[in-house]
Amino acid sequence: MPWHPTDLDDRSLAHLLDALTDSGQAISIYDADDCLRYANKTYWDIFIKDFEGSYSFSDILRYGARQGIGVKVDGGDVEALIARTYLRRRSDTRKSFETDLLDGRWFWMDQTTLANGWVLTVGADITALKHNEKTLRHAHEEALLASRTDPLTGLANRRHILELLDESLAANKLSGAGLCLAVIDLDYFKSVNDTYGHDAGDVVLQHFADGCADRLPQGRLGRMGGEEFLILLPDARLNDAVRIVEDIRGSLPPVKLIEGALDLPYTFSAGVTEALPHDDRTTILYRADRALYDAKAAGRNCSRFSFERDLLP
Repeated sequence: MPWHPTDLDDRSLAHLLDALTDSGQAISIYDADDCLRYANKTYWDIFIKDFEGSYSFSDILRYGARQGIGVKVDGGDVEALIARTYLRRRSDTRKSFETDLLDGRWFWMDQTTLANGWVLTVGADITALKHNEKTLRHAHEEALLASRTDPLTGLANRRHILELLDESLAANKLSGAGLCLAVIDLDYFKSVNDTYGHDAGDVVLQHFADGCADRLPQGRLGRMGGEEFLILLPDARLNDAVRIVEDIRGSLPPVKLIEGALDLPYTFSAGVTEALPHDDRTTILYRADRALYDAKAAGRNCSRFSFERDLLP
């Protein structure tokens, strides 16, 4: 036979509330004037403690803000919180929401507005779930970062820098502010590996990556693979891009392979081009690679740039 709330006597209700309290849930009942009529021990320990007053909902929030207990108030403006809460406190018969407490815990609150205007709230501790959620989110962010990052240099890897190139091309078509890129290849890098070992080659790659990154506050740098790098220069014209690349060339110190014993100078060749209205990833990289080939043919350690006529056949 289905039961009706009026069938519960005071003792049964007390047992029910005690059971909810033992489960760690926070229970409160406010009347139609938002004065507290019942709070179990969990709710009392969170929001009231030693408070003695009218036990109105707003006064309890003010007391908590002064004493550093209860809900966390964004910006510290408890009056703004009270105003926002009252606007929607009885807007729905049933609502659920999460709230974070000043003691570091999180509670999921189920609030029911009864026919007489009284409000019943039952809160469950979800701190462990929030911590798990944070751990999973952090792990996801780390995995996403790893998927976009070259492990040796810490730069954007090939996939990510090409994604950034696609985004930059799309943005430039809308803004027309200019976009240049430079494909850079370290000169005679194989001889560094053959002469000094691959560990020395890694040091050179890291040295170049760090030196470029320090000089590209407005640009994006990625490692295409091996000793080849790609620089994106948004809001730049061809003359600006060539100047930036040459500034990098002139300011890179030699690499210290053995502290105090061996300084290894190295150079690079660069192909520079500017985005055209019809460009996609394939066409602009083709022109930059053509320019890089010209730089190598000219003896390396120099930059060459391409114009609109250097298109795909």
